[in-house]
Amino acid sequence: MNPGNMPFRFPRLETVLAIAFATVAAVAVLRPSASAVEPSKVATVDLEKVFTSLKRYEAGLAKLKSLGETLEAQAKSAESKVRELQGELENFKDGSKEQADALGKLQNAAGELRAVQQFVGAKLEVEKSRTLRDTYLAIKDAVRRLAEREGLDYILLDDSVVEMDPANASNTMSQISARRFLYASPKRDVTNQLIGLMNEEWKDAK
Repeated sequence: MNPGNMPFRFPRLETVLAIAFATVAAVAVLRPSASAVEPSKVATVDLEKVFTSLKRYEAGLAKLKSLGETLEAQAKSAESKVRELQGELENFKDGSKEQADALGKLQNAAGELRAVQQFVGAKLEVEKSRTLRDTYLAIKDAVRRLAEREGLDYILLDDSVVEMDPANASNTMSQISARRFLYASPKRDVTNQLIGLMNEEWKDAK
């Protein structure tokens, strides 16, 4: 029979399926699967060590100490005035006008002393909070830049290095429950790198 006159025959179903399977398999080999995601790169930091090792934080504490000494001097001056007026009060006759005037001055001085003491306490707390907050924000910014430089996806706080305060059973369990790390490999710790980066930048800024 003339091949040109032969009737057209559809490929068998088994052949079509085999060709389709082979095509899909080839595409799968040549193109990576969408689910093949690169593992995240994670590191840890000892935050307490960072705080206590930073020149920035050290300078902040020095300012706090100086402020505290200034405020304490003001409180002592007000206290000395109260004591002085208390001593003068004994020199006046009971019921005399002089005694009444001295008593009024003493009450005013005592009120000023309480106001100064309250101001000193509040002012120091505000400045301590500001120093901690500013240092923490600086650490966060430095952590971000360090992560970008080292190609890290996450930098986590390693709370497994912090010693627990020996207390009663309830407080101890609360401390245990608050922990997020049972173990962190020292190989993944970037604490010293972070400290070095921040201290170098602090030195350059001076």
